[in-house]
Amino acid sequence: MFHRSSNRGMSRIFTTIVFLAVWPAAADGQVRELSLQEAIDIAVNRSSRGEIIRGDLEVAQQNYEAERINFYIPEISVNGQAPVFNVTESFRFFGGLDQKELIRTTDRDFRTFIQLTQSLMTGGQLTATGNLWNRRSEYPIGDSDVTEVSNQGIFEFNFEQPLLKPSESKNKLHNRRDDLEIARLMRVEELAKLKTEVAEAYFGALQSQLELEITRDRAESARLKSEIDSVKLSDGVVSEEAWLESKSSRLDAELETYDKENQLSEKNRELALLLDFEIGQIVNTSTPQVAEHLSERAREGLVAAWEESVPIKKAWYEYSKAKRQADYTASSHGLTGSLEANYSLGRGDVDVDGTVTDNNTDSWGVSLNFTLPLWDGGSTGAAIKAARITAQKSQLEYERLRKSARAEIVALLHRLDVSFRKLDVMQKQIDLAHDKLEIARFRYDDGQISRIDFLDSKVFYLEAQTKYLEELKKYLITKTEVEGKYSG
Repeated sequence: MFHRSSNRGMSRIFTTIVFLAVWPAAADGQVRELSLQEAIDIAVNRSSRGEIIRGDLEVAQQNYEAERINFYIPEISVNGQAPVFNVTESFRFFGGLDQKELIRTTDRDFRTFIQLTQSLMTGGQLTATGNLWNRRSEYPIGDSDVTEVSNQGIFEFNFEQPLLKPSESKNKLHNRRDDLEIARLMRVEELAKLKTEVAEAYFGALQSQLELEITRDRAESARLKSEIDSVKLSDGVVSEEAWLESKSSRLDAELETYDKENQLSEKNRELALLLDFEIGQIVNTSTPQVAEHLSERAREGLVAAWEESVPIKKAWYEYSKAKRQADYTASSHGLTGSLEANYSLGRGDVDVDGTVTDNNTDSWGVSLNFTLPLWDGGSTGAAIKAARITAQKSQLEYERLRKSARAEIVALLHRLDVSFRKLDVMQKQIDLAHDKLEIARFRYDDGQISRIDFLDSKVFYLEAQTKYLEELKKYLITKTEVEGKYSG
């Protein structure tokens, strides 16, 4: 549908025009020529904004993996207690005394232990602890002071399983999984948004360059008309009022040129910021080529897969997460309980002034605990109601998107088709305007027409390009929106 050779020729001519338009700015800053696709690639893969988008997904991935790995690998910690010095002096019975006396005891303790904690999918927790303990005590027995040294190794195993409530560990794992899926979908949306911003900035710079060239041609035409009217005024052909209007138009055209130069500078700055370029670096843009349009089969496939679109999938995960949280909040209140079991094995000895005695200990226990809240001021009911409302809002949003998603995709594809067909017509208009410009150039070089007539033909040609660029921007941004609706 497109005249590729003519389009390439137009692109070369236009690149020359816009380079001359930014040449004064290029004298102070570095000029870098980039295609739209190259600019998007830099923004996505090499800019700080793109790095942040990737970082958000990496954080969600690491959070999920950290939560998941807790069910396979235990947490391990080593703890120590520096020597503790305790002195106790009190009036009490001690060491077989038949009456209370003022007794002073001195203890110096050292304790260290390593602990392994394993989370269970049931919501329970298994803990194994190995303790090493040493105590040196000094206290009076009768008329002498006794020194007692105790060494003890204790291994403890504890198991705790919540009852009558859902597994908190499983709830956290599922939430992390949903957060990861939401992060993946948000990455698609954020990248589409970034690409759209780059396209808008790129076309903004491209159109500003073209508008500046049009304004300069109009300013030159206004200057020539003003000079002609000045001569006519001297000859009495035109009135002074007409000459003043002509001169005023010339000044207006010059002012508009300054505005367009400033606008071009701003658009280049916006694009440079998106690409993390140095301030003052000029991006020399060029008209993007239209890639192959979506086939009828591809469009039908996109419409058929509307339920797999990013907004619907993201809304589903958010609803799933909110509903799970509401169910967990409701189930975590009321009658709850826990099953606890422990076993302790201790081996050691006690040295009392040279007399060593074994100090071996064993113990175990099982307990079943229940809790039934009776009154908490209504905070529990409020928390459950808030969680339910959040879940309902997520459900309504999910259902709303399901109703509108297919229609939105169809509308985007229709807009894309219309824009593609309009581009074909506009390309033909550019070709006609280009032919008209070449004829005017020949007639001007041959002296058949004035410089003003030639500039009018050139402005007509550039305005046709301006309309084409505006429609091309709409087409490419719409295509990016369509791509942003799907994650794969």
